[in-house]
Amino acid sequence: MNPRRIVVLLISILHLIVNLLFVNILFADSLDDTLKSDFSKQETIKIRFEVNKRLFSYEAGKFKIENIKKNKDKIRTITDRIVPWAIMEHMTPPEVARIIVYMYHADEAGAPYLDAEDLIPLVAKQDIPLKDFVLMVQYNKETKQAGIPDRLREAFLGYTFAKGWDGVSIIAGGRGLILAKSAQLNINKTASLLVKTLPPKGASAKPGTIAAIIENVIGESIKEKNARIIINNIENAQKTFVRTENSPQGLKTILNTSSQSDAAVQSVKQVSIPAAPVKNEAIDKEPGIIADAPSTYRENWNVLIKNDYYAAIKPWLGTPYKYGNKTGRPGIDCSGFARIVLTDKRVGVPSDEIGYCTSEQSKAGSPVNRQNIRAGDLVFFSASPDQKKITHVGLVTLPGYFTHASTKGVVNDDLEKKWWKQRYVTSRRIFAKVE
Repeated sequence: MNPRRIVVLLISILHLIVNLLFVNILFADSLDDTLKSDFSKQETIKIRFEVNKRLFSYEAGKFKIENIKKNKDKIRTITDRIVPWAIMEHMTPPEVARIIVYMYHADEAGAPYLDAEDLIPLVAKQDIPLKDFVLMVQYNKETKQAGIPDRLREAFLGYTFAKGWDGVSIIAGGRGLILAKSAQLNINKTASLLVKTLPPKGASAKPGTIAAIIENVIGESIKEKNARIIINNIENAQKTFVRTENSPQGLKTILNTSSQSDAAVQSVKQVSIPAAPVKNEAIDKEPGIIADAPSTYRENWNVLIKNDYYAAIKPWLGTPYKYGNKTGRPGIDCSGFARIVLTDKRVGVPSDEIGYCTSEQSKAGSPVNRQNIRAGDLVFFSASPDQKKITHVGLVTLPGYFTHASTKGVVNDDLEKKWWKQRYVTSRRIFAKVE
C-alpha cells in the first residue's frame, strides 16, 4: 500500500478513536446518572458504548456530533423513558442501547413517542433500518387512528415483521386494512389476502404496483375521495423512501410524506365494523390472519384450582416472546400468554370472558386492590410516560410473585421490585374462589 495512504488511514483511525473517547466523556454523566440505579457499572458502560457506536455516523473522517451536543438533554429524557421498558422486558445492554437510538431518531423525525414506544417489544432484539422503523411507527399511528382492532393490528405487524417486510410494505398493508374497514369488508380476511399478494420489499417494487394490488383487493370503494388520498400517498411514500438517505433529515422527510394522508385515515375512525361484512368473493375465501381458539370451558370455572393453574403455566416458562402472537408457540406475547393460560382446559375460563389484548383484559372480571391480589388475578403495568396507558400484563401465581411474557421469554418476577411497584396500574379478578 502507498505509504501516504497508510498515513492517511492511521490518522483517520486515530481521529475516530479520539472522537469516540470525546463522545463517551460527553455522555458519561448524562447516561450514567440515568442508568446507575437500575444497571450495574459494567452494564452501564456497555449501554453507553453501544449508544455512542450507534448514534454517531462517520463521514469523511469526522463524527457529526454537533446536533448530538444540542440534544444531550433529549437523549437523557429518552433514556429515562426507556428504563422502565428495559427492566420490565428484561432487556440486555445492547437491546437497551438499540431502543434508545431508535427512539432518539424517531423523535428527531417528529414521530409521537407514545406511538413509537408500542414497538419497543417488537424491535428490541433485531436491528432494522431506521427508515423502516419510522414507517412502522406511522403504521402503528394510522391503524390506531382508523380504529383497526388492536389484536388485528398487532398480529399483522408481528407477522409481516417476522417475514422480513420492509417499512413500505408494512405501511401499505396497514393502508389496506384501513381501506377494508372503510369499505366494511372483513378486515381479518383482507389481512390474509394482503399478506399473500403484497411484495415483502415494497421499496424495490415498480411504481404503481403496490397501489394496484390494494385497489384490486378492496374493489370499487377505492374510488371514494378519502380512499384515493390514502392510496395515492402510498406511491409518494415509496418514492420518498427510495430516494431519501437514512439520515435525520431523511427520516423527517419520509415521515412528513407518509403523514400527508392523516386526515383521510382519521375519517375512517367513524366507520363502524359491521357484524355482517360486505361480501367480496376473493376476500371471503381467505382464512383470516387471526383465528379464534375453540370455545371451551370447565364447569365451575370460576373456582380456581391452584394445582391445575400452576400445571397450565409450567410448560410455558422459557417460551420465547413473539409480538402479536396470542395463540401459542413458537412464541407468545404478554396478553396472549395470560389468555392462553386462563382458557387452558385445566383452568377453564370461557373464551368470551377474557380478551386477547391488554386493552380488553383490563376490563375483564372485577377490580381488586393490589394489597388483596391472589393467584389467578391479572396484574397490569405501564412502562409509558403516560402511566394510565397499560403496556404489560401478567398473572399472579404465589403471594408477591407473578408470571409474564417479556422479550426474554416467559418468566417469573417479584411484584415487590421497584419498577413493578412504581408502574403498577390495576388488577382484575376473574375467579370467585381459589382452592
